[in-house]
Amino acid sequence: MRTLISLVMLCGMTACFAEAIEDDEAAVGTDEQDIIGGTTDTGDPSVVAIFAHQPGATSGSLCTGTVISARAVLTAAHCVDPRVVGTGNVFEVLPGTTLSLSNSLAVSATAFDSAFNPNNLGGGHDIAVVTLAQPTTLTPIPYNRGALGTGSVRIVGYGSNTHSNTGAGTKRQATTTIASSTSTLVTIGTSNKQTCHGDSGGPAFQTIGGQEVIIGVTSYGYDRTTTVCYNGGVDTRVNAYTGFVDSHL
Repeated sequence: MRTLISLVMLCGMTACFAEAIEDDEAAVGTDEQDIIGGTTDTGDPSVVAIFAHQPGATSGSLCTGTVISARAVLTAAHCVDPRVVGTGNVFEVLPGTTLSLSNSLAVSATAFDSAFNPNNLGGGHDIAVVTLAQPTTLTPIPYNRGALGTGSVRIVGYGSNTHSNTGAGTKRQATTTIASSTSTLVTIGTSNKQTCHGDSGGPAFQTIGGQEVIIGVTSYGYDRTTTVCYNGGVDTRVNAYTGFVDSHL
């Protein structure tokens, strides 16, 4: 059975991609190392992968997203913006710990914040909603509407798990802390425990008022000359864009 692996994360304040690799095995992500500072995530069924590809292709680019209603998946703008991923793409949503094209959910539409500028990542607005063609039975996850909490943060995604940019395609999680925040962005983790390429669009969870909610959507990070993902990942703060998200449920 043909499967896929690829990744997308804006990094170093510029767009960074990896070409897709096709594999004839039944699952993706054979690298057994953990996500940077984390572990393989066999839970979180509502955290899914978002696969963008040309019609009929089995290779493309991979992001992460979270089901927030029966037909809506929250992700990053750069995961669906044609200026970043290219024009003419078909989008599919792939659930599970490891990814297979045989287990996909069709997408009917994508929408991203019109103020998003891929040449100004620090300007925020890196948020999008993917609309499923049919309702899913996956449980919607609530997103934060108030202030950030003060406790730990749990990050989840399908991205690379090493500073050498390997291991994408398996869902992993890590628990870390907020390093800093502005009104629209939040920096999460450190070089030893953070998101990486392919985690774009994925959730940062925090328990607020006794309930785990999405406080951030992975936006970008920083690479070095020959290695990747240092000094924490930067998320879009969901509470700054609830109007946009609500309008696409």
